Amino acid sequence: MRTATLVFKSLSRRKGRSILNSIGLILAITIITSTFVVSHSMEIQIGDEVEKYGPNIVITPKAQLINIPYGGIVVGDVVIPENYVEKIYTIPNRQNIRVISPKVYGQVQYRGNNLLLVGIIPESEIQLKRWWNITGSLPRGEFEIILGSTIKSTLGLTLGSIAQINNISLTVVGFLSETGSIDDYSVFLPLHTAQMLLNLTNKVHVIEVGALCKDCPVEVIAQQIMEVMPNVKATPIKQAVELRAKIVKQTVNFSLLLAFTILITGCIGIMNTMLASIHERIREIGVLISLGADSSHLYKIFFLESVILGLISGFVGIVTGLISSMSLGPLIMGATINLEDVPIYIVPLTITLSISSCLIASFYPAWRASKIDPVKALKTV
Repeated sequence: MRTATLVFKSLSRRKGRSILNSIGLILAITIITSTFVVSHSMEIQIGDEVEKYGPNIVITPKAQLINIPYGGIVVGDVVIPENYVEKIYTIPNRQNIRVISPKVYGQVQYRGNNLLLVGIIPESEIQLKRWWNITGSLPRGEFEIILGSTIKSTLGLTLGSIAQINNISLTVVGFLSETGSIDDYSVFLPLHTAQMLLNLTNKVHVIEVGALCKDCPVEVIAQQIMEVMPNVKATPIKQAVELRAKIVKQTVNFSLLLAFTILITGCIGIMNTMLASIHERIREIGVLISLGADSSHLYKIFFLESVILGLISGFVGIVTGLISSMSLGPLIMGATINLEDVPIYIVPLTITLSISSCLIASFYPAWRASKIDPVKALKTV
C-alpha cells in the first residue's frame, strides 16, 4: 500500500512527464487497434466478395460415364434425382448455403451443328455467376433461351429469333457476353424445358452450390452434403477457398508487421522517457535508498508506474483507435467498419500489449535506478 501511495503521489507531481510518457504508447495502441479492426473488417468483406462469385462446391454422381465436358467437371450418362436438391437444405450448416443451381446438359443438332444445351434455373444461375453480362434478358418463359457469345456469332441469330430444336420452337431472348469459358459455347434454357428436350425428366447432371464459408470450412459443408445425399460426390472448388485464404493471410501478415514495428517504436520511446525521468528524480531515489529502500522496492515503484501508465494508455488507445478506424477506414482503405464486427479479443490483446510494453520498457530504467549511489545522489541536492 505504501508503494502504491508513493507511485500515485509521484505521478500526480509529474503530470506533464506522465502525459509525455503516455503519448507515444497511446499513439502506438491507437494504430495497432485501428490496424486490427480495419484488417478484420477487410477480411470479412473480402470473404463476402469472394463467396459471391461462382460455385465453391460441385455435386456430381459418384460413378460417371464420360461424355460431355462442362467447365472443369466431366459429366455423363449417370444422373442425380432432382429432388436431392432439397436434401442440401437439411445439412447442419444449411445456413451457410447461399445459392443452389442444378443443371442438366445434352448435345442437340441445329443446322448441322452440335450444340451444348444447358438447363438451368435462371434466377439461381445469375446469383451464382455474378460476372455474367447479358444483352437482353434471362429466360422467363418456358421456351426462351440465351446464347453464349460463340454460339451467337456462329449461328447469326438475333433477339427474337426462333430456333427449332427437336421440333420445339425456342425464342432467343438474350446473349451472353464472352466469358472465356464453356459458357461461350452453350445454349441456356429453363431446367424443366431442357429436361423435356433431353428426355431427363426430374434428373440433373450437376448441382453447383455457392456456400458461405467464413465460419465453416467449405470442406465440412461438402462432407455434410455427401452424408445426406447417397451416391454423389461433393467436390470443394479449391481455387475460391485458397484465394480467400491467401488474401486474408496477406492482410493479417501486413497488420502484424505494422503492429510489431509500432510496438517496438513505442517501447523505445517509453524507455528513453523513463531514463530521462531518472535524472530528474535522482534526489528522490537517493532519499529512498538512504531510508532503507532496496532494489526490489525500486523495481516495484517503477513497475507499478508502468502498469498504471499501460492501463490508462491502453484504454485511451482503444477508444481513439476505434474512432479513427471508423472515421478513416472507409476513406483510406475503403473498408466499412461496424462496431458489431469488431472482435472482442482486441480489448484484452491491446491492454496486455500496452502493459507488457511498459513493463519491458521500464526494466532497464529500474535497473539503472537501483544502481544509483545514494551518497552521490544526495550531493545533487
